Amino acid sequence: MGSHTSYHRDGRIFRTSPTPNFQTRKEYLGKYLPLDDFKEWYQLGTSMMLKSELMRNPCFMKRDRKKALTLQEIDLEAYPSEVINIVVEFLEPGKSELITSEGLAPPPDATLLVVNSIQPWIVLTILGHEHNLLIKPKEDGFIVHHFNTRYSANLPGVKYRYEAYGQA
Repeated sequence: MGSHTSYHRDGRIFRTSPTPNFQTRKEYLGKYLPLDDFKEWYQLGTSMMLKSELMRNPCFMKRDRKKALTLQEIDLEAYPSEVINIVVEFLEPGKSELITSEGLAPPPDATLLVVNSIQPWIVLTILGHEHNLLIKPKEDGFIVHHFNTRYSANLPGVKYRYEAYGQA
């Protein structure tokens, strides 16, 4: 739906999202650690998407595939829930023990993908089973769950940012 977050090599982060009248809004979120200085592990965010909406997105165009450093295809049909959660993290190359240590393990039936063709590495955790979702929609909002300090959508004292899009 045209919504994305971009983390630039110099540490600037922008959030681009559509407005109700289908214009595009780009918001500067701040400056964080430059990618060349990145060490250890950092969670960028967790997203919740309806599988049906995600599958309506257009395929990558040939020009976009040429620009991509890496592409990872995910079979959405492998996940029985109508909702998909994706947790996105940065990881210092060679430090996989940071994401497998006790207390940071993913929920049962999670899929971990490590994109190690770029630096820092990008770790994607895909959750698509009713028993492992961190964020689930409900009629008047959403429900958040907590598995551990790494996989939580309701840690005390943390301010969360969310966007919601209705049907067009």
